[in-house]
Amino acid sequence: MDAWSGAIGLPLLGAALHPIIGVMVQRASRLGARLPILLGCANVLTFIIFAIYLKPDFSAPFQKYDALAIFNGFLFFWGQWFSIQSVQRGDLVVHSSALGFKVILVAMLSASVGLEKAGVGLLSGAVLATMAVYLVAGATFERLKINRLTLWLTLLACIFFAVNDFLTGWKSDESGGPRWLMIMMATSGLLSVGMLAIRWRDVSETFTKTDIALPVIGAGFTLGVQSLLVNLAFSKFCEPALSNIAYSSRGVMAVFFVWILVKRCKEPLGKRQLIGAVLMVIALGLVLV
Repeated sequence: MDAWSGAIGLPLLGAALHPIIGVMVQRASRLGARLPILLGCANVLTFIIFAIYLKPDFSAPFQKYDALAIFNGFLFFWGQWFSIQSVQRGDLVVHSSALGFKVILVAMLSASVGLEKAGVGLLSGAVLATMAVYLVAGATFERLKINRLTLWLTLLACIFFAVNDFLTGWKSDESGGPRWLMIMMATSGLLSVGMLAIRWRDVSETFTKTDIALPVIGAGFTLGVQSLLVNLAFSKFCEPALSNIAYSSRGVMAVFFVWILVKRCKEPLGKRQLIGAVLMVIALGLVLV
């Protein structure tokens, strides 16, 4: 897989899983699964998936960049916390719209250190991708106002995830991509194990009920695969802004998934959604040029 197809293709595959994750998280929540259980199980399963795929070599001694990978694990954990809380409590459309803000943050951080050229194409593409997510999701200022808690939780998730994505794209080569990712996910996994351990009664109750356990495991497994695809793109191809623009298509995919399969949209797809889809294509084109 070359740099172009990997930096874009892997995030696109991850984006395709986003609506499935959202549906399973909301289903598990409606059945009584609590946020710490959802997050903890998701992060532990994510660590297992990374370990099976990457098989890193830890024979080298601890290095200074390993400490940065640990810090990145904390960022990933809190990004997941606020993101799942946003999905669990709020409107998927508002959540998908607000996630577009991360694209601009990653583009600005990448350009600030010269990781990616701060050209008109990159910055314009980031702004257009954010507008595309907003239009396709069909969010309005009134809808955002009603769901302001969802909005703020998602924006907090954007900040943690943006710094996480940027650092992975910028510094993961210093300690080796697989080693960096495993340290990052091990940190997040250990935090999650501790969180689950102090809530062992809730964990036991969740997994004794098959109807709750299945969507919890399903959401965690799908989230783990998504995280692997996206973080491989960041660490291997080192173009986090470009990858994030491709990954921002998850908002587009979420809305079309809901409209076609779940039938929860009150209004049919219209001009806003079509314009948003066109803007997303233009955004990718600008960055590539």
